[in-house]
Amino acid sequence: MSQIRRMPARGWHWLVLAGALAGSAALQAQQTREPAPAGDIVGVGNFAHIVADLDRSVGFYRDVLGLTVSGNIPFGPNEAVAKFGHTEGGQSRVAVLKVPGIPMGIELIEYKDIERKAQNPRFYDPGAANMSMRVHGLEAQFPKIAGYPGVKILTKGGKPATLTTPNGTLHAVFVQDPDGFVVEMLDVPNPPAEAPQGFVIGGGSFEPSVRSSEASVKFYNELLGFDFKLGERFNDNQEMAATAGAPGASFRQSTARIPGTAMPMTLIEFKNIEQKQLSGRTQDPGTTVLQLIVKDVTALSAKLKAAGVPFVTTGAAPVQVAPNLKIVIVKDPNNILLELAERGQR
Repeated sequence: MSQIRRMPARGWHWLVLAGALAGSAALQAQQTREPAPAGDIVGVGNFAHIVADLDRSVGFYRDVLGLTVSGNIPFGPNEAVAKFGHTEGGQSRVAVLKVPGIPMGIELIEYKDIERKAQNPRFYDPGAANMSMRVHGLEAQFPKIAGYPGVKILTKGGKPATLTTPNGTLHAVFVQDPDGFVVEMLDVPNPPAEAPQGFVIGGGSFEPSVRSSEASVKFYNELLGFDFKLGERFNDNQEMAATAGAPGASFRQSTARIPGTAMPMTLIEFKNIEQKQLSGRTQDPGTTVLQLIVKDVTALSAKLKAAGVPFVTTGAAPVQVAPNLKIVIVKDPNNILLELAERGQR
């Protein structure tokens, strides 16, 4: 279990921090983490959500959670985008939202003119993903969150839970957005003066669920240069599991920082609960896409191809999307799509 000084570097924060208070110490620590060493991976882009209805999804993240839309791309044909996503014949539109305090944003993508199959992920299904956030004023905002069309409250009792721990009291809720992506909200009752105004005052970790911790850690460490520490044991705390919407489950976590950044990423493996393996394609609502910035996408693609990693991109080779941008998409062992992007000199 982590201590308060390391709280932001852990995924599924309020479960792992052993009750550490999520106040100014946590937010200040988030600002001062040293970046992980860069290698093949040199940075992070966004947590991309494939959604059924962009307007509905933007309404939740912008109008309910208060995140700022920092970019939009309307529907339109784009041969390069279709090739790297293997979505020939389809069109997509995009909205990007900024999450305070972290380099990773939320990118919402809707497709049309192509077959789509909703994945309906559950938090504990391998390939599902969670974004943790620190918020202020959870009780006041909660009715608006719970009342938004398509949102599902995962926490037992259908409302935020208060947990008393040896190090303090935590107030948190887990919800699913209209497409099944999980948002973990941890209330900060006394944020520091420098905290952003609004409901969301800080981002936390990117937290995908995995089929096998051993296989996933091996994949990310050996092929992509992460430094995941394999979780040694499963946590059987049922109060925690029920608060996260996984009653009866046990879980273990493996955590690292994304290379070249201070952004934490936590792999969560569940057991003792029925699961389904997600198989979403680029265009399927509920599919998770993690965008990573890489040093040399051609060299990394060759390395991944030699290791037998499955490619999504048509032709299994990087696509020149713009003069300074090449992209390829591959799959991790849990069907999480990894969008590997090389950005050239401007």
